[in-house]
Amino acid sequence: MNNTNPIQVLIDEHDVIVTAEEIIKSLNHTWQNNEALYCENAKKLITFFRQYSDEFHHKKEEDILFKELMNNPDFLLKDIITELENHHEMFREAVLEIDEAIQNKEYEKAQKTLASFINDLLDHIAVENDELFSMAESLYDEEELKRIYFLFEDKERELGPERKKALAESLKTIK
Repeated sequence: MNNTNPIQVLIDEHDVIVTAEEIIKSLNHTWQNNEALYCENAKKLITFFRQYSDEFHHKKEEDILFKELMNNPDFLLKDIITELENHHEMFREAVLEIDEAIQNKEYEKAQKTLASFINDLLDHIAVENDELFSMAESLYDEEELKRIYFLFEDKERELGPERKKALAESLKTIK
């Protein structure tokens, strides 16, 4: 497949998102030694998940790929789309909970919610990578995939590709 494969775009974004797992683990109990640094790092993660994971990534899935699949008469697993969209909503709610816990200085709760969140997110990513994306690639020919890719590109331009890159890089600044 060439470099206009929308599925590869989503997989590449997943690769960035999964790097947060080790960061989240590394933050456990760091608030005990440096509360301000823990808060700063947790807020960077919150921003990353809200903007990179949700605005850039989930919106491409929900607004473009999922709609394309739901409208494809050969796609028979429509329930999986509903389930994945429900996951996205649960992820949004979890990020809100994490943010509120940080604001309320409930760091143990924030960390537990982060750990649970990333585990659920990794499971979700596995379903998309291993099942949904391979189905999508098998349903569409190269021209159709290219059309979906350009819809992704339009979404990226709307949101700002430089911003996406900066958000991905922001994970590297968490210490």
